Amino acid sequence: MNAQRAASSSSAVLEVRDLAVEFPGHGAAFRPVRGVSLSLERGQRLGLVGESGSGKSLTALALMRLLPRQARIAQGSVMLDDRDLVALSEREMTRMRGGRIAMVYQDPMSSLNPVQTIGHQIAEAIRAHERVGRNEARGRTIELLRDVGVTHAERRFDSYPHEFSGGMRQRAMIAMAVCGNPDVLIADEPTTALDMTTQARIIDLLDSLVAERGMAVLLITHDLGVAGSFCDAIQVMYAGRIVEAGEALDVFGHPVHPYTEGLVASICELDRDVDKPIVTIAGQPPLPQRLPHGCPFHPRCPAAESVCSESEPALLQLRGGRRAACHFADARLDRTA
Repeated sequence: MNAQRAASSSSAVLEVRDLAVEFPGHGAAFRPVRGVSLSLERGQRLGLVGESGSGKSLTALALMRLLPRQARIAQGSVMLDDRDLVALSEREMTRMRGGRIAMVYQDPMSSLNPVQTIGHQIAEAIRAHERVGRNEARGRTIELLRDVGVTHAERRFDSYPHEFSGGMRQRAMIAMAVCGNPDVLIADEPTTALDMTTQARIIDLLDSLVAERGMAVLLITHDLGVAGSFCDAIQVMYAGRIVEAGEALDVFGHPVHPYTEGLVASICELDRDVDKPIVTIAGQPPLPQRLPHGCPFHPRCPAAESVCSESEPALLQLRGGRRAACHFADARLDRTA
């Protein structure tokens, strides 16, 4: 792991423990997020990866206390330094959002107000957290737009979202998210639907912001290449829970959980043998209200045995700082050594 990336304080700025999100169902409630725990230190980059529907974005919305109206946090804590965000009133949480913890949302076009200029929206976010006048907020916004690589920032201040390209809209969203200099930045699929060159520029931008501001970043993505190039540590999510965790090089280089192994094997390399078939994971992720008995992955797992359909494995601590929720995690780790 890069030494500069590893530099962080000894204490976690964000500590999530046993987080569960619950929705009402027809007859019984169900939990699409089940017992998620994670820890972020200052300056750390943690990747949360998995297929669509695994619960990644819902976890992020729970951390921000922005869940859909019918959902609720059923258990767990979200400690930002010494404050539990779950226990805060909505008024207190409003002050925390953008100031201490901020989020870059998945689709900037739907997150930005189409009838207000980019500059107005960022300036409004600044004034929501600081007592500054309009002129100072405008100057700060122009400086932020420059910081995130928007050219001709003074002129683009008065542009509307539809006048920005996809990459520029994402930069504007990042500027809005960091305007309060948060301790924790959650980036939910920040490179989705962008071309490869723009993806690389957005990741470079996040990289420079972390280096300059010392923020902790939780990067949510289904793109393992993006996660591997940016993150120090990785947590793999499946069926609403973490199934593998460890340093990025270990998780991607020597996956322990069969699901992680399937994700890594499915990466399509440009120089691959065209006659060799692309590896895929059979089947589809289960619906949260219809989880199979035992390990949720066992119907799709090529290494499943009878015990896998009988009981769900706990997320066990393995040697070398690795964790995995698999009945055969120790044996699989031995084979990767």
